Amino acid sequence: MIRIVLTVLALTSTCSLAEDVRGTVTLKGTPPKTPDVKFPADLGPKDRAFCSAKTPLVPPFYVTDSASHLKDVVVWLEGVKAAPGASTLRSLVNADCRFQPHVQAVTVGDELKVENRDPLLHNTHPVYLGDKSTLFNIALPEQGQEVKKKVKKPGVLKVQCDAGHVWMRAFVHVFEHRFHAVTGADGAFVISDVPPGKYTLKAWHEAAGTQSSEIEVAAGPVQRDLSFEAKPPQ
Repeated sequence: MIRIVLTVLALTSTCSLAEDVRGTVTLKGTPPKTPDVKFPADLGPKDRAFCSAKTPLVPPFYVTDSASHLKDVVVWLEGVKAAPGASTLRSLVNADCRFQPHVQAVTVGDELKVENRDPLLHNTHPVYLGDKSTLFNIALPEQGQEVKKKVKKPGVLKVQCDAGHVWMRAFVHVFEHRFHAVTGADGAFVISDVPPGKYTLKAWHEAAGTQSSEIEVAAGPVQRDLSFEAKPPQ
């Protein structure tokens, strides 16, 4: 009985050491202007009419609030052990001639529910930036169609539409663990229940690039605020 109690206490103590890593990401400098959309010459009149009424077709490279808090920054930990968990259903929606959400982070084993909400043919084609391999390539010609696909390997996916909608883009970061987050409109992120240890905190933005810093999780939550310099996308 004593041995069982000690084991439970040890497990409780270990779990209680898990802490949050949180912070806020801001942008320094003046963001470059987002380029105007140029429709391909062979884009059909139905697509041209429908999509031209949707603004903005191209999301700004830098989305900030009045306090320069930066949205759509992926933040994650390196050096943390992958832990098995339940699969989560994520959305990748074709709506108003855009992919929504524009940036998201998922874990290997999660499912992407691809949905077409437009009265047009959309093609959803995620490609890994590293080895240029295709995760899937799905055409959804009818409004309301959807399909689910499992994500099986880590990496950064750039999503494109091959149905003439060349301006459509999105990014899906796939991790082998759950210790990741994406900043919201307030620039804030929280990575919850991080076990004690020393890690590399990394942050990625599609135009500003990637940065990293070292952190240690011990007793108490870790606050790490970050900033990016505005620069043209590569």
